[in-house]
Amino acid sequence: MSSAHACCPKLADRIQNYLRDRMPAWKATYPGVEELKVAVMGCVVNGPGESKHSHIGISLPGTFEEPVAPVYVDGRLFKTLRGDAIVSEFISILDGYVERRYGGTPGQP
Repeated sequence: MSSAHACCPKLADRIQNYLRDRMPAWKATYPGVEELKVAVMGCVVNGPGESKHSHIGISLPGTFEEPVAPVYVDGRLFKTLRGDAIVSEFISILDGYVERRYGGTPGQP
């Protein structure tokens, strides 16, 4: 389902944990969501390439790097997130993507 790079373990862990927690409910609501490929990368060098090969991906900033994180959706740069709310903004983008791509109404089987 996803991969993570070790450069920014706290941010990546928050996203990984969210995916792990949400997937059971998503599976009940969104048929086919188990095929979702999410790239959670901690390197702006390799991250964009990995993200382009996923449905949705983010290249998180590494330790001591400026808080900037490009987000890729279906192989294209969608948005660059900045600041302290990178993870929550990415989760919001991810939730919207799952709803649009896999249909249904969140919380309704």
